[in-house]
Amino acid sequence: MAKTEKVQQRSRGSYVFSSLGNLEELELSTMKEIGDMITDAQPFILFSGGRDSVVALDLAKKVVANSERNDLIAIHADTTIGLSENLSYVRSTCNLLSVKLEVVKPDLDFFELSKRKGFPRHNARWCCYQLKVDPIRKYLHKVGGEKIILDGIRAEESRQRTKMSQYSWHKRFACCVFHPIFYWRRTDVLEYLKRHNLPENPLYSKGFKRATECWCGVFKSVEEFRLLLRGYPEFFEKLVNLEASMRNGGSFLFKQGKKVYLRDLKEEEKTLECS
Repeated sequence: MAKTEKVQQRSRGSYVFSSLGNLEELELSTMKEIGDMITDAQPFILFSGGRDSVVALDLAKKVVANSERNDLIAIHADTTIGLSENLSYVRSTCNLLSVKLEVVKPDLDFFELSKRKGFPRHNARWCCYQLKVDPIRKYLHKVGGEKIILDGIRAEESRQRTKMSQYSWHKRFACCVFHPIFYWRRTDVLEYLKRHNLPENPLYSKGFKRATECWCGVFKSVEEFRLLLRGYPEFFEKLVNLEASMRNGGSFLFKQGKKVYLRDLKEEEKTLECS
């Protein structure tokens, strides 16, 4: 089947969210889909360090191992504004699963880009392209032959993602992208991690609700930054200093349309500690 026909067939399909009671069947059907997708292409998997991406990584590794292939490559985008523990977890997990890892980084780090462009905003989300998409694009551009990208995106995560297709052509990557666990529920992911004894990112146990590879602030809440301040004060201080260096007086965060300065969160935390 031609590439464009595969994309159209996937885009037209309808699917009901999975049931936890049938996880084994879900695993097998997902692995079969991965196998079908990577038959004629070099597989790459985007690995952020989150729960969803480690499940997708493990499933893809099993498929490749069962077919006696050894060409799966994990790609991690070092956004230059992530916690070092997250990158350590990514490296150790790939080592545990015997998956080759490529870590890509932007030409300019988040701090320099922010000084040039201002902090990312919902209406100016330069962070995603500059810190993730473009470094991955540049890496893939050097790889010859047919390729396919896998990841851990799930439709259940947001209303916007329910409108996505499970399989599509990525214009910037110049290859197809397949979301193998797109229709898995969160309970499926948690049960899979438990059943297969996969290591979980230690940052979850510290209260963080998602992988912490990027702290640009666009999709982070004030509460998450309070948690960051308590757990990683030195990293938080770097962000405070960056905020202070901005010539336009921009705030790192917004809440309900109002500026929220990290320096103020720091002062509030000091007041709470003294009370």
